[in-house]
Amino acid sequence: MKKIVALLSLCCVFGLITGKADAKCKLLSCNDTDLFSIPIQASVGGNQCWFCGPGPNSCGANDVVPVLDGYGEIIALYQCAGWAEISKGFMNYEPGTFCEGSQLKSRSGVSGIDLANAAKIYSFEGIATTKYDLGDLPGYIGRASCIYVKCNDGYMPNDDETACVLDTRESDCTSTGGTWTGSECTCDKKKNIAQSKNGKSCVCISSDYEPDGVNGCKKTAAAIAADQQRQRDADNRSRKEACVNSGGVWTGSECTCDASKNLRVQNNVCVCLDDENYKRSGDRCVLTDAAALRQKCESATGAYWDDGSCKCYEPNYSFNGTVCREDPEITKCKSISGARWANGACVCNQSGYEPNYQTKQCEKSAATLQAEQAVAAQQKIDQASATLQSITDGLRVNKWRNEEGKFNTSRLLSDSIAGVVLGTAGGLITSSVVKKSQVSDGFEDMQCTVGGQVVAGWGDEFRVGIQ
Repeated sequence: MKKIVALLSLCCVFGLITGKADAKCKLLSCNDTDLFSIPIQASVGGNQCWFCGPGPNSCGANDVVPVLDGYGEIIALYQCAGWAEISKGFMNYEPGTFCEGSQLKSRSGVSGIDLANAAKIYSFEGIATTKYDLGDLPGYIGRASCIYVKCNDGYMPNDDETACVLDTRESDCTSTGGTWTGSECTCDKKKNIAQSKNGKSCVCISSDYEPDGVNGCKKTAAAIAADQQRQRDADNRSRKEACVNSGGVWTGSECTCDASKNLRVQNNVCVCLDDENYKRSGDRCVLTDAAALRQKCESATGAYWDDGSCKCYEPNYSFNGTVCREDPEITKCKSISGARWANGACVCNQSGYEPNYQTKQCEKSAATLQAEQAVAAQQKIDQASATLQSITDGLRVNKWRNEEGKFNTSRLLSDSIAGVVLGTAGGLITSSVVKKSQVSDGFEDMQCTVGGQVVAGWGDEFRVGIQ
C-alpha cells in the first residue's frame, strides 16, 4: 500500500475501470478546463485534479479514483457517475470488502464498525486487481479496492475487531506479573502464571491460585488449607507405617508398644527398653547374651555378677550357666592319687611327677624321664671311660714280664700253642696268635674270625699266611 501511495504522490494514474478497457484517467492541473468534465481534487491541499466527463483525459463512467491525505494515504474513493448522470461528476465510492490487513472488519461493511479512535483508508491492491504499465509508472485495473481501518496510536482492535479500544496490553501484562516485550506478554511459571488466551496478559495456572499483582499469582487460602491437610494425612500415614514396622500398634493418632515384648515408645516408634541389655529380634526386643547371663547369674544360689562375669562365693566353684558348682577340673584332679589342686592347676605332691587322668595316678613327667635317661647314659659313658683308662694304665706293664720283672712263662706257653690251621679254597691258611691279654678287661666278648673261625680275642695280635 505504501508503494501505491508513493506512486500516487508522483501523479501516477490509479483507476478502477468498469467501462471500456482502454479508458484512461489522467491527473491534470486543477486550473485546466476540459469541456463537460467536472474535477475533484486528487490530494488534500494539492493542485492536481481528476476530471469526470467526456474529455480525452477525463475519467469515464464508473471509473474510481483515489484522494490522498498529506501523508500519501488514500482517504477517500470517488466514482465517476454513469453516462446518464455524468454531468453530476464524481460521487463518493465505498468498497464492499475490507483489506486483508485491516485491523477492523465487519461483514456489514463500514456501518458495522466503530471508526472512533481509528483512521479509514483504502487500497487498490487485491486479488481482483490487474496491474498494467502506464509509461514508466504502474497502473491498476479492476474492482479490487478495499477498506483498510487502522487504530490510532495508543489504541488497538477489540476482540471482535469492530472497534478500537485503548491499548492497555503493556499495563495489563505487567500488572498481572508478566513482562511486555513490545509485541507480546511473557509469563514466568515461577510466578504461577501462564499467558492468557489473547496473549495480552497473564492468568493464574489453576483455580488453586489467585492474582497477586505484579508478583503473579499466589495460592488461595482454601488451597493452602487443602495442602496442609494433605500434608497432615501424609505425615499421619508415615507415622502409622513407622509405628507398625517397629512392632507397635497405631491407635489412630499415636503409637502404643507392648511392654511384654520389651518395647517402649520413643518418637512415635517402638524401641528396646534400653540399648545396653536388649537387642532387636523382629517385632520385639530380647536380652543380649551378656544380659541374659547376668540375669541367670543373679538368680542363681551362691553366685554374683562382677566386672562382666558371673562368679561364685564358694572357692574353687564356677558358674555353669545355671548354678555354681565345683570346677570340673578340680573334681577330676581330686580323683588322681597323690595329686592336689593349687594355683588354678592340678599338680602332684611328688616333685617331677604329673597327673595322668587315664590311670588316675601321678607318674613321672616326660622331663623327669628324660633327665633320668640322661643320667644313665652319663653313667655308662663314665664307666666306659674308666675301663679305657684302666686298659691304658695296664699297657705300661710289659706282658712278657710280670710285675716283679720276671719272664711270663704262661704267656709264652699260650702263644706257642695258639697256631691255627685254617682251611680255604686256595690252600691252607695259618694264623699265629700272640696272647697279649691274659686278664679280662670287660671286652672279652670281642673276637676276630677268618672264614667263620675264631682266630683271636680281645687284646691278641695275630698273623695270617697262605701255604
